[in-house]
Amino acid sequence: MSILSEYERKIDPEQLEIGHFVIRMDVPWQETDFPLEGVRVTNQDIRAWMREHCRWVVVDLERSPGARTLRRYGHGSLTQKSSSSPKLDVIRESTINEETLLVASEQYQALDRQVFELMASMRNSKALDTAAARQVVSEVSSALEKNLAALVWLTRIKERDQYTAQHCINTAVLAIGLAHGLDWDRGDVEMAGLAGLLHDLGKTLVDPKILNKPGRLTPEEFEQVKAHTELGFELVREDENVPMPVADAVLNHHERPDGRGYPGAKSGEEIRPLARLVAVVDAYDAITSNRVYDPARSHHEALGILWKERERQFDGKMVEALIRLMGWVSPGTLVRLSDGQIAVVLQTKSSRGLRPVVRRVRAKSNSHTLDEVIDLSKWQESKHGMPLTIAEVLPDGADGINARELIASFS
Repeated sequence: MSILSEYERKIDPEQLEIGHFVIRMDVPWQETDFPLEGVRVTNQDIRAWMREHCRWVVVDLERSPGARTLRRYGHGSLTQKSSSSPKLDVIRESTINEETLLVASEQYQALDRQVFELMASMRNSKALDTAAARQVVSEVSSALEKNLAALVWLTRIKERDQYTAQHCINTAVLAIGLAHGLDWDRGDVEMAGLAGLLHDLGKTLVDPKILNKPGRLTPEEFEQVKAHTELGFELVREDENVPMPVADAVLNHHERPDGRGYPGAKSGEEIRPLARLVAVVDAYDAITSNRVYDPARSHHEALGILWKERERQFDGKMVEALIRLMGWVSPGTLVRLSDGQIAVVLQTKSSRGLRPVVRRVRAKSNSHTLDEVIDLSKWQESKHGMPLTIAEVLPDGADGINARELIASFS
């Protein structure tokens, strides 16, 4: 049974009218000559073809006549809410403890299993079944406020040989958090998570030698990489568990406000809110990850890059919202304290200003473990007679520190 968003309607082709925008049908899309993003019924020939060949079609009411009174996807007032919603403080109001970390770890592992199953399915059969993935995303969304800080820490797990899978999981978590912070309704938050989870799965069908090439790509190789948006879209649009807004975000998450993105060189309001959201969290996680052609940047550097590129590469309101959501430092951020030692940030309540709760990181044999907890807002003097502060924000993996090891040592 198809799962539709609020502005999609599944109808008999006999009900089609001139002007309707068809986004899905029971005939495989690749067997038609219609564009990837759907087709507007502009003449009697298109309508007659669909009546003859289809048992059902799905119409996008937002892009069809008579749908203007319906609520727009992801809130019509999104741009007004993006930097002022109190829900953007959700990470700072969330606490990492043994209970929240346990639940978050179970949820992260469930997302991990779903991504690997989806990737295996794409490689082996070129088909998707996202029903289970959608259920996991729903469960993550349902307990978001309590567990988000712990989930954000888990997104700091960065292992280069599993980059695509971890990146999809991390983008899903951050997309859920940002959509919640923007005060989108529950259904839209879940679609944000599903879009994050699916957005880069098309890379599974791209030559891995190109994806893992350490040097600059040739123009031909870059075209193959860019094709991942269309490859992913072609697969997810045929899955009845994927609402069209999610498929749209898979296709358009590399479009840019300035019109220089791909695959369609869209600009401004042509890019839907969900695609704009995924674009920002996708970039944040990518910038803070070690990739074959670019080392990981710190949390601060990532936010600085997003800020510099607002309204050019990224939607400005989405950038502002993500910066407020993540804060000056976010859970799991590695920092160097003013005494020279490294710590990991655990809690960032806004009332603390720039003095979060941290735990020192201690080298142990060939690994690292968590040491004493320090509330910097209450720490008056270090051994040098000066207040202990954060001197530097470090990239994930700095000094060989593995986030997975630190999380495992939490108690």
